[in-house]
Amino acid sequence: MDIFSGISLGGSLLYFIPPMLLLPVVMVVCTAIYKVLLGNILPTKIYNLLLGPIALLGFFIWAIPMNMGFYEFFRAIF
Repeated sequence: MDIFSGISLGGSLLYFIPPMLLLPVVMVVCTAIYKVLLGNILPTKIYNLLLGPIALLGFFIWAIPMNMGFYEFFRAIF
């Protein structure tokens, strides 16, 4: 009796990997833009305080297209 017959990780995760690789890229780009635009203008304490919300903004920039069907695009490719 094979209890793991319904689990196939190889083929079903291929469409999941590109969006997960894209998430840190989008977050790093958002924080890099924040650093370039406001890194020298803001005081250090305020800059560090807003760094987390800017990374969260990068997550939302990534998540909204995934919710609108970008995820399905990666599924169709693989």
